[in-house]
Amino acid sequence: MWEQTDREGLRARAGGHAFLRWTTGPTAVGVVGRHGWAVLTPWRPGGRHWGGLAVVAPDAPQDAETAALAVLTDVARQQGVSPEWFSTEPGRALAPPPGYAVDGAGVWDLLWTTEDPQSAGSRRDPPLHHLVELEDRADAAEIEEFGRRHNPTFEGLPGRGYAELWLGARGAGGGLTAVGAVHRLASGVPHLAGIVVDPAHRRAGLGEALTVELTRWSLRSHGVSTLGVYADHADALRLYDRLGYRFGQRLHTRVLARRP
Repeated sequence: MWEQTDREGLRARAGGHAFLRWTTGPTAVGVVGRHGWAVLTPWRPGGRHWGGLAVVAPDAPQDAETAALAVLTDVARQQGVSPEWFSTEPGRALAPPPGYAVDGAGVWDLLWTTEDPQSAGSRRDPPLHHLVELEDRADAAEIEEFGRRHNPTFEGLPGRGYAELWLGARGAGGGLTAVGAVHRLASGVPHLAGIVVDPAHRRAGLGEALTVELTRWSLRSHGVSTLGVYADHADALRLYDRLGYRFGQRLHTRVLARRP
């Protein structure tokens, strides 16, 4: 049903798929078959954190992604790595491979842009805010406490060396009112992450200002900017659309946890 392939073979089969275009790094384990393709690849720098996805035809068997993940996990295990998450298209079933359990899931949209947020004349300039650069390690405790306090699912991961840039805003008393980061994926692609605004300071344009400046930094440094947003966050999706972000792929991601 599935055959293993190398990275270039997978890229050829994928035919320029948006997700593969922006996230496939120099190392990948892939399988292809008549119903589609699937891949596992590092997603954080250092090669220790792996994740993947499967893209199959509408007439693929219901267990196609499950079978692909089982093969990929077995091959990855031989290389000493373990998948942390795996994505399918929404509505497709996925059972964890032997020795794993699903420990969380969500449906989200991958967005990308190569365009400055204000390059189109119809888009308004963001509200002016004084943003300050924060240190990934020195300010990690403050960023983490602020992020968790206002968003229990905060994924900024400060202090781990993933962020190339942190920006924030501070209130009159010096405390943080908003934060956001540019993470660099293992592929080298910049990815906006950890954008959180204190609810007491929302509707003032802080989130928009952070997104604009982080996007501009990513474009200057790498020529592209990507981000992920839960598919049911309508306000965020409208903001990113206004800032020029394009839809890449909608994915249903399952977090995988090793069983004892």
